[in-house]
Amino acid sequence: MNAEIARGHWFFIFNNVPDLPEALITGREEVWLRFIFSSWTYDPQLFTPDEIAEYVRAYSKPGALRGAFSDYRSGREDVEQDEADKDALIACPTLVLWGEDFAIGGKMWNFREIWRGMVRNPEFVSIAQCGHLPHEEHPERVNAELLRFLDAQRDRIGSDSSSHSPYSTHS
Repeated sequence: MNAEIARGHWFFIFNNVPDLPEALITGREEVWLRFIFSSWTYDPQLFTPDEIAEYVRAYSKPGALRGAFSDYRSGREDVEQDEADKDALIACPTLVLWGEDFAIGGKMWNFREIWRGMVRNPEFVSIAQCGHLPHEEHPERVNAELLRFLDAQRDRIGSDSSSHSPYSTHS
């Protein structure tokens, strides 16, 4: 990890500390969320006061912060699993979608290269003028890309008469 990565990814380290993030942020969810949203979005003013209030309400519920931080706390196990199966490419259809203007995401990492090393046939969608929250920043584009991808998978499965969906009731 170099200084640039450390400055950008401080939250990975902070969120891994047991119990401390919850203790420091509980009762201050709005300050925390405003910082995250303003630094993780292409437009720091994206969220309205009502939208911020809704996020604050959700993250103020018992256990919500712990759930959010536990995602980061599982990072070590996630990396261990990635290492254990690094030679087995994911075979299922995979859509990789990201905001290309997130300084510590699409601008720092080559997602195409990373995912080509993990997935047999990844499909890529990079969204311009977008940070870490494409679903919030460009919901129409994200929904259109998801529907397009899912429709293509449905059509592919439907046209392949030799394969059956694992969810099919036919034997």
